[in-house]
Amino acid sequence: MKHPIVLGLMIALSLIPQTAHALPQKPAEPKTEAKPAARNATATTNVADETATPLTEPLKDGAETRITCIYKGTGKSAALSGAYHYRLWVPEGYSADPKKTWKTIFIADPNGKAKLGAMGDWIKKHGYIAVMLEESKNGPYEPNIVNFLTAHADVLKRMRVAEGKKVATGFSGGARACSLFVTLVPGFGGLIFQGAGCSDMNPLDRSYIVKDIKVKTLAGTFGKKDMNYDNAARLKKAFGSRITIFEFDGGHQWAPQEIIEQALNEVDAKLPK
Repeated sequence: MKHPIVLGLMIALSLIPQTAHALPQKPAEPKTEAKPAARNATATTNVADETATPLTEPLKDGAETRITCIYKGTGKSAALSGAYHYRLWVPEGYSADPKKTWKTIFIADPNGKAKLGAMGDWIKKHGYIAVMLEESKNGPYEPNIVNFLTAHADVLKRMRVAEGKKVATGFSGGARACSLFVTLVPGFGGLIFQGAGCSDMNPLDRSYIVKDIKVKTLAGTFGKKDMNYDNAARLKKAFGSRITIFEFDGGHQWAPQEIIEQALNEVDAKLPK
């Protein structure tokens, strides 16, 4: 069985040359997390049903646009071929300066179809591009990885993304997915866990394996009644001074606006200038 990071790199390579790759099974779910509904490791949309959004598609400042990406796998990855989507938030003032590059945040939801949510006001105020993944959700890692990698490759072509100033965040299974995403491509400066820890774990003592996570600044948000509350201490043990934990009165949920804005401020302040 291949590690998810190896899988991700294989898929990333398959986005360039079309070669056959073996696909692994999903790693075991943490005991503290409810088991997600079963999902086949295939794309949800047939590639023939949609076409990729042209790079020339007009975009409006201060608005969201749904972007379609097409992945064409071969060999054992052929089952993943199809249309993948993300919602793209274009910040106000983006079109005013054609040379300016912009900070960018990637968002993953355990139920798919990620939204700005409680982060929306902060993202808009601070002028971030936002990439909200649609197919990435609890279940097999393969479609999540393809959704992220196709969206990442597309937004780098479509928008002026500032390298080193990319941030990833998600809730629950989305947080675990983001801990994997940031290991697959360069240029991520921040990672925010919401309601869960890392995807990669030592099965003997349940400690997190973080050697591949090179992101310099991390934060975590956890409700004090969250079933994954113990993940906060495990993250702190794994990352030490690289991570700041923000707690709130609540359960297993996206962080409230006040808390997630503190976490975003913490990470944003430490991104490269």
